[in-house]
Amino acid sequence: MAGELAEKIFTSLDKIPSMKYYVLPVIGIMIFALFLAGCTQLSGTRPVTPVVTVTTIPTPEPTTTVLTTAITAAPRQVVTIVHQVSLTKDIKDSELLFTLQVPEEWTVSTYRLKNSDNSEGLIYQTDIVRNNVFYIQTYAISHSQDQAYRDQFRKSSLAPVTETTVTINDITYDRFESIADGKTNVAYVAKKSSANERGYASVLVFSADNNNRFEKDDFEKIVASFKYFGAGSASAMPGDEIQRTNG
Repeated sequence: MAGELAEKIFTSLDKIPSMKYYVLPVIGIMIFALFLAGCTQLSGTRPVTPVVTVTTIPTPEPTTTVLTTAITAAPRQVVTIVHQVSLTKDIKDSELLFTLQVPEEWTVSTYRLKNSDNSEGLIYQTDIVRNNVFYIQTYAISHSQDQAYRDQFRKSSLAPVTETTVTINDITYDRFESIADGKTNVAYVAKKSSANERGYASVLVFSADNNNRFEKDDFEKIVASFKYFGAGSASAMPGDEIQRTNG
């Protein structure tokens, strides 16, 4: 570009002879200045560095794999307890005017007790299960034996005694229950007002072994079958007569 401009200037000066000698130094300076300007422009031109856009890709969070182990419970042993239920039979005492039901293989007997020093009247004991495990005492209500029974059962155990009143087959009892030494002790004392027509009242007593889960319920079923009947219907009552022994 500077060469083309100088060539044009010299061509113009040739057309003006009188100015050639005056302008020549000026032209040289101009040419030199143009040359410097060209060099400066070239030296100041730099390649443009492309801007690199860095896209940051988020690092995925590590995935935690949870292994779930199914817990299999060990099979529990099931113990089946079989309750052998015996057939029952009706038994009766035609003199004392009561009847009840017991397992048919049981042998039940009645005998007369000796009166204690402070009691009077007839007292009988019917052994349903011997050794005083389950028995019935029947006494004449003409004397205050019933209160002696109540006092006895209230004090017979160091454990708390639960006292309630129940009515079974039209007989009202004071019921006493206590638990001691692995046994449940229960006594049913009939009230005088529930005595039979011959003036007898009964006390039903049992001691059930707590290791036998069915014994208490079985004894309670026998109590539930106990009832009085009239003297005139003794012969018509079903069941075998309870045998009498000397004790």
